[in-house]
Amino acid sequence: MRRAAIPRAIQIWMILSNYSLLQTASSFHLTRDISPSLCSSSSYLPFSQIQRRWHQPQNLHQCCHHHQHCRKSLLNSKGTDQDDPNQYEYYRPQSRGAPQGGDMAYTEENVRRSAETFQSIRKIGGVECTNDVYARGKNRFEFWYVGKIARTTGTITLHQGISRIWNLIEEHACRLRPVELGREYGTLEIWCSKEGDTEILSSQATAKGNAAEDEAWSLVKMEKNVLGSGSDKVSALEVGFIAEVVTNQGQGFYIVRDNEGKLMQ
Repeated sequence: MRRAAIPRAIQIWMILSNYSLLQTASSFHLTRDISPSLCSSSSYLPFSQIQRRWHQPQNLHQCCHHHQHCRKSLLNSKGTDQDDPNQYEYYRPQSRGAPQGGDMAYTEENVRRSAETFQSIRKIGGVECTNDVYARGKNRFEFWYVGKIARTTGTITLHQGISRIWNLIEEHACRLRPVELGREYGTLEIWCSKEGDTEILSSQATAKGNAAEDEAWSLVKMEKNVLGSGSDKVSALEVGFIAEVVTNQGQGFYIVRDNEGKLMQ
């Protein structure tokens, strides 16, 4: 008996059906861990290909080598693959040289000693032995309050005292106001009030047109090197500086004066 053509058609249909079922099963296996929207997108890949992409190991040795090479190229100015340990020494505070300035270098020991000297002199001589200290950048009208000075008025002048401890004042001022004063290091101007403990009154003073009264609130400009003043012979026990401190919540304190240190009209 001649075979009918129907079984062959059914066989072809079964083959196509099985292929469709395999595709459906593959898609179901994929969507167990991945959003179904990926299956309907144009970038859909068979699960076997995605699995190979996920589990294919990266060339970690090549990546690490490239990272190390770039790092060495940036840190090593010689452009070699060998690190130069001397290049890191500058960033280690304990490896730097001692601060300049001798007994007035900006160190914790000297700052504390100078503050104790200030207290000792003030305790004996009173406020009359003190002056408020201000610092400013050139051609600026903001005079930042940075601390107070006390001196033995019977042995040294105000100019001699400031010249003797100039390094402490300048270093502290630049650290106290790094944005406003830090960039002026080396050219910073130091000014003093004519009387001590007047910083609040100085900030409230206004020009009234009376020369005598207005002059009382003027500041006096100091010099770093006073020729023939004998400041190099001034003892560290004859002058003391107590530094202004600003906390994290503090905003600092300054008064406004003109280029001559006088009240502005």
